[in-house]
Amino acid sequence: MPTSPSPPPRLAPPPATPRPVGLRAGVVWTVLGQGTSAAAQWAVVALLARLGNPEAVGQYALGLGLVNPLYLLLGLQLRSVQATDAGEARPFGQYFSLRALTMLLALAITAGLAALYPRAAGVILWLGAAKALEGLSDVTYGLMQRHERLDWVSRSTMLRGVLGLGLLAALFAATGSVTLGAAGVALAGLAVLLVHDLPLARRLAPGGWWTRHIPAGLPRLALPLGVVMGLVSLGSTLPRLFLEHAHGSAAVGVYSALSYVTAAGSIVVVALGTALTTRLSHLFATGQRAGFVRLTLGLVGAAAAFGGGLTLLAAVAGGPLLGLLYGPDYAAEGRAFLWLTLGGALSYLASCAGFAVTAARRFREQLPLFAAVTVLLALACAWLIPPYGVMGAAFAGLIGAGAQLAGSGLIVAGALRAGPAPVSGDP
Repeated sequence: MPTSPSPPPRLAPPPATPRPVGLRAGVVWTVLGQGTSAAAQWAVVALLARLGNPEAVGQYALGLGLVNPLYLLLGLQLRSVQATDAGEARPFGQYFSLRALTMLLALAITAGLAALYPRAAGVILWLGAAKALEGLSDVTYGLMQRHERLDWVSRSTMLRGVLGLGLLAALFAATGSVTLGAAGVALAGLAVLLVHDLPLARRLAPGGWWTRHIPAGLPRLALPLGVVMGLVSLGSTLPRLFLEHAHGSAAVGVYSALSYVTAAGSIVVVALGTALTTRLSHLFATGQRAGFVRLTLGLVGAAAAFGGGLTLLAAVAGGPLLGLLYGPDYAAEGRAFLWLTLGGALSYLASCAGFAVTAARRFREQLPLFAAVTVLLALACAWLIPPYGVMGAAFAGLIGAGAQLAGSGLIVAGALRAGPAPVSGDP
């Protein structure tokens, strides 16, 4: 008897893409994530200051100051390139493979930096490993941000911050070794990457991620932005390097403790700018200039209010606040703290303009600006830090932030006049 053909096997439906959380929820999540991360970073400095001494703070800050510019440079800001790729022109595997290769290169260079600073070699190596792992997490953040899942990004940053703080605190309290504390930070980054970030990224981009085919256009497009971010980070490192050379690790520790307050204050600006970048990019790419300007000005207004409030707090109660946070050794630095908050307020405004520039995909235009800002800042540090110490570093930072704000504003104005750039993704 003839048999009827069996029905074809039913294929399982592809997994549904998780629904975006929306703009308002994304802002709330980002503020929460950035706030927790910044609070954890500040708590690390406060803990080292309380349980150790300014030299311990300076050693840790010097390690971060050396590795941060390197990993931001070689990270190529692929997260921002992904988040502003409105047409999704490139598969995620190209971004992930490129980031993995650049992080390996960064680890090799970190070993060379450790050899140049033998007193902080262990701290530099472990913080370099932590930054490499964070770099792999960061490229998954770009994928999550493009799908408007900023809740996942924020959860990751919170986990990394809290776990890193806990491990560093436990190891430093038990051993008094800043090197072992830095190893705890790296261990936290590994745990968050394996347990949280990679599994969630798989839900958005299933399949293989490794590819040997990385079109030359991608690193060519991203390199200017990577150089810019490396220069931005170098700008925060230069005062520490000049202070270390002219006044020693204790001065670096004092400056780092004071500046971490203004750095923590940037969480609102960074959170808002991160959450709004994709929306700003869409408005600019579709020619909605009025909406782009309105959203940018709202971001600027929030940054101005926050920076002004922090500066007022430093003017009224800077010394007592520093004594409460770090101890009596820091309470006498209220005047330097006030100037640091002024520089921080200007840097918040400059960051707003920077988010607008990135949303307009004006990557190359930022390179000459930040090269000039870095040179100006280096000259200011060389002129002001040897005679004035921490106060000179605060003055130099104020000069650099003002120059960055002026230049970024000019780039935004030029982008608005010229209109959207080509959307192909290649220069």
